[in-house]
Amino acid sequence: MGSVWRDASSIADLGQNMAAWLEGRLPSWPGYNGPFGQEEENGARHLIPTLAAVNRAGFVTTGSQPAEDGIWNGAHWRQRASVDGIVHDHSPLYRRLTDLERQGFLVYQGWPKEYVAVTDRNGEPVTGFGGFRLGRDQTARDWYGIGRQALRELKTRGAVLHIVDPAWGRDDRLWPALINAIR
Repeated sequence: MGSVWRDASSIADLGQNMAAWLEGRLPSWPGYNGPFGQEEENGARHLIPTLAAVNRAGFVTTGSQPAEDGIWNGAHWRQRASVDGIVHDHSPLYRRLTDLERQGFLVYQGWPKEYVAVTDRNGEPVTGFGGFRLGRDQTARDWYGIGRQALRELKTRGAVLHIVDPAWGRDDRLWPALINAIR
């Protein structure tokens, strides 16, 4: 995985590393089988500058997708713009990100008990999050290979957030809202 991840001592360090991965300067990240990714779908490349900036600000993103709505391979596919990640729970950024709910976004803290679909095909959920219980030590498995201090901070101060635009196919609201949240 490399010393850059082992040398990380905080959530902020992880954010710097994740930004470097998004920009193609690191081959992979813990819990991800690279080297590939960096928003490899052609329709998602426009997210890289926003996601890199958000990571540098301290919201360590672990998943994202643009909103889409259209016909592919004879099926109607819809996606909601969404991002998930981890932020220090005592940071001003945590409050600004959770305040996105006031702007009409769906903000889930932790792992939701109910499944939340972010992609569907012909009206049937395809991808989402929540709906099942995570294992006790999921964080250690997901972030295997990072520095001990960073892992401790993730476990004790890391707040998992899922932020979703409730409108299917709308890709012009979430990303500017994230940029405003980090200013």
